[in-house]
Amino acid sequence: MTACPAHRPRLRRLWLLPTARVAGAGGAAGLALAAGLLALLATAWVAAGVLVAAVAAVAGYAYRNRARLAVERRLLRALRDAAPCCPGDVELPGLAGPVKAESTGDGVTRITAESEHDAVRALGYAMGRDRGFQLDLIRRSGAGRLAEVWGRAAVPADTEYRRLGLAAAARVATERLERPERELLEAFAEGVNAAYAAATPFECRFLSYRPGPWRVEDSVLTSLVLFHSLSYNEQAKRAEAVVRRALPGPVADFLLADAEDPAPPEGLAGHRADAGTPDLVALDRAVAGSNCWIAPGDGQPLLACDLHLALGLPNVLYEVDLAWPGTRLRGLASPGLPVVLAGTNGRIAWGVTNLTADVLDLVPAGQDLRTRTERIRVRGGKPVDVDVTTDGTMPVSETPLCGEKVAVRWTGHDPRAADLRFGRLAHAGDLDEAVAVLDGAHGVALNVLVTDRRRGAHLATGLLPRRPAGTPRTDPADGHLSGPERPRITDPADGILVSANDAGLPEDVFRFGLDLDPGHRARRIRTVLGAAPRHDAAGMRALQHDIAAELYAAYRDLAVAALPPGDPLRALLAGWDGTAATGSRAFGVLVRLREDLAGRVLAPYLAVCREHDPAFRFPFRTLDRPLLAILRARDPALLPAGTRDVDGFVADRVREAAGERPKPWGRLNRVGLGHPFASLVPWANPVLGIRPRPQAGMLHTVRTAVPGFGAAGRVVVTPDELVSVELPAGQSGHPLSPHYADRHGRWAELPPSRSREGRPGCGYALRPPGT
Repeated sequence: MTACPAHRPRLRRLWLLPTARVAGAGGAAGLALAAGLLALLATAWVAAGVLVAAVAAVAGYAYRNRARLAVERRLLRALRDAAPCCPGDVELPGLAGPVKAESTGDGVTRITAESEHDAVRALGYAMGRDRGFQLDLIRRSGAGRLAEVWGRAAVPADTEYRRLGLAAAARVATERLERPERELLEAFAEGVNAAYAAATPFECRFLSYRPGPWRVEDSVLTSLVLFHSLSYNEQAKRAEAVVRRALPGPVADFLLADAEDPAPPEGLAGHRADAGTPDLVALDRAVAGSNCWIAPGDGQPLLACDLHLALGLPNVLYEVDLAWPGTRLRGLASPGLPVVLAGTNGRIAWGVTNLTADVLDLVPAGQDLRTRTERIRVRGGKPVDVDVTTDGTMPVSETPLCGEKVAVRWTGHDPRAADLRFGRLAHAGDLDEAVAVLDGAHGVALNVLVTDRRRGAHLATGLLPRRPAGTPRTDPADGHLSGPERPRITDPADGILVSANDAGLPEDVFRFGLDLDPGHRARRIRTVLGAAPRHDAAGMRALQHDIAAELYAAYRDLAVAALPPGDPLRALLAGWDGTAATGSRAFGVLVRLREDLAGRVLAPYLAVCREHDPAFRFPFRTLDRPLLAILRARDPALLPAGTRDVDGFVADRVREAAGERPKPWGRLNRVGLGHPFASLVPWANPVLGIRPRPQAGMLHTVRTAVPGFGAAGRVVVTPDELVSVELPAGQSGHPLSPHYADRHGRWAELPPSRSREGRPGCGYALRPPGT
């Protein structure tokens, strides 16, 4: 391997290490002071004394922090030994022919091969080079084996995943894979293993281990980890069961309202406790979501997709650019899977959002329970034994539900949940072929929007439990829906299709959703798209960054009506422009007002739930419906004990939310990116992470950006081409790579810095061994 301009390490990032900063600042200050004294006094011995003192201070700092300094040196060696470099010509086992690879100015590896399998092998190699540790971290997490390299801090997560049983589910699903998916995953694994053989990721070097060979089973496990992050809704299922157990039917229906504008039931005040702790309400949980829409363009449709996931470094998504005869596949994939989630193959374009599907049931545990003990090996500590109890293939929850032992029936344990047939979209030639692929696939429960050059469709896909409409929500499912039974919308008259985790698909025959998004993002997208007959890529990207905050208009109106004329807060809120802009002081007040009202108004009605479940929290995203209904009823009896005047109550809450001086939203909403190592060596986060900055938008705006969560990738595509991609960081997972954080500025809408245009690329070849 050799160095080249495209891969030259960015060593200046190392100055962010604590010792480098202190030594640099101390040395510079000492030199400046010595030079000043020498010029002023013309006395060399005084200047020399100042220099000696500066050196002594730095040496003293190093001695006091010698333990951390030793870890810094270890990190530096790991970064140096795994520094990015040009791979040169690479022998890749399994290749049928030579493959051309080019690292572009954005760090994306453009791969051209003579077959799909060779292209996927090369993708495995590129992904293994760029994200080798990330791949290993995902499979270790899913298998409950992270503590082996991470230490005791990982034991709780390992315990959870051991009891969940994803590793066993992955083994069974791997055995059931159909031949096309198995062969692609075998090719991908060969590429990853070639990358592991060529270089060990810096994180692995720092932790003193080498990742084991990547297997087909590891990609299947990765897909189940993704499914778990999107759909494992045990908390919501528990909360609904407790609410219905603790409260009368009309009160429970009101609090769990599906209707847009529910009316408080008669006698509601009688179910209000004198007090309730605000933590009963889990407000604005960051649920994996996304926006995706299709709109008419100039000559062919445009598709835009924002994938909302946890934010971190490296990116949780990876840009793919593969070409083989007849196909160029471009878009965003999840590391560990050679499957494009949002992109184009040159004939169709597609994108996904979380279906927020009801794919989990809590059922009474049977009598024939089995318990086995699994041992978690812990780096630097004693092993930890974990008891895993199952009812057949279902894990039995450690926490009873209202005093009863329950088993978890989750579709992720079904082998069809990881069939990975979704990846066959790469071969679809038009909408009809794409729909046929999706009808034949199970896998992760998703909304899929797909379009060819003339037509579009929005479909529910994945392994969806059969729940006939009208049956009680608490009834267990009976089997699963076949592909054609899943709901869909095809060829809308206006050419517009929108999914933002809302109730966008019909549930009049089968019910499939659970705690769907209340629809503020979807309504805003439809409003903007409906205002013009045609759209362009620039307009699509602008809509991806739209920060209109419709949800908070209702709270603004309540606050303005409650505050007296002439009150400066009333003027501030009345003048709010309706957006989550970083400079908006009014929006910061409204966010805190809603948080305060949710805890104070709803918690007393939920306090009784703690008697049935000591850990109960109300997690539902529709909580604004009952909250606003209670406030608009203008009945003091429905508000916390002691309330005599509704306007006075709201006004007090507004003043408390504002504090002495309202802060701009950007001060409250600072978003950065952290590396997993921040939990082990927090002092290294300036080197490994991206510092928090003010960000516009929030969970209920089209532009979703809050600490730790947001758009992990934004794309605009047509059936013909990938028009634009935004990622919160770079393509590489190595902090010294020029492509580690180079894409953050565009994603975060920071002022333009040095352009990436004209940045050098790097070409290399992959070839079969011995050629």
